[in-house]
Amino acid sequence: MNPKLRALTLSALLATGAGVALAATAEAPAPAPTTPPAVQAPAAGAQAGAAKENNFVLAKQYYGECKGVSPEDFDKIVSYMKAFTDMEEMADTVADPARFFQLVNVVNDPRTIHVMMKCGMEPVMWDTWVHGLSDYEKMARVMGRFMNPNVYMAWMMAPMNQQVWQPVTAMADPNRYLVTWPQGMMNPQFYQPFLAPMDPNWYT
Repeated sequence: MNPKLRALTLSALLATGAGVALAATAEAPAPAPTTPPAVQAPAAGAQAGAAKENNFVLAKQYYGECKGVSPEDFDKIVSYMKAFTDMEEMADTVADPARFFQLVNVVNDPRTIHVMMKCGMEPVMWDTWVHGLSDYEKMARVMGRFMNPNVYMAWMMAPMNQQVWQPVTAMADPNRYLVTWPQGMMNPQFYQPFLAPMDPNWYT
């Protein structure tokens, strides 16, 4: 074959191949965007954190065992009960005198004591406490709360804070000690946490 003709043939073949390759590239669909692992990690961590959050289902059930209560009554105290399941929540409560005395007012009730005792005997609560106490970042944040000078200023001004005296006055209500506490202590369910360790199934 003539060398010139051979060169022209090769050039035509190369040009045709390049055109086909470019056309295939232009028509191919773009690959679907993938989420980087760095973006997916926080979502997984958030789900794990949500799974460890106490949902207070058992607490609401135990509160219903008490006499003279309603679900609405539990809804009023559940926000304060969170302080016993989370160290940061407790630190925020202690740092605020008004909220602290409101928590004391909530605890000064046989029905709340009943819920706390029964929940305190559940394995899931011990797991929650150990998890919180062994979380060094959480404990560092808790200690950081009490490095804020505003906390101590709030406690110095507490005697002049009207919101502090409201729960203190509520605790002085004689009906609580003449009616609520006697009724609570007459309920057999109140003593169940004390008797639970006598049941071998409790240890299982």
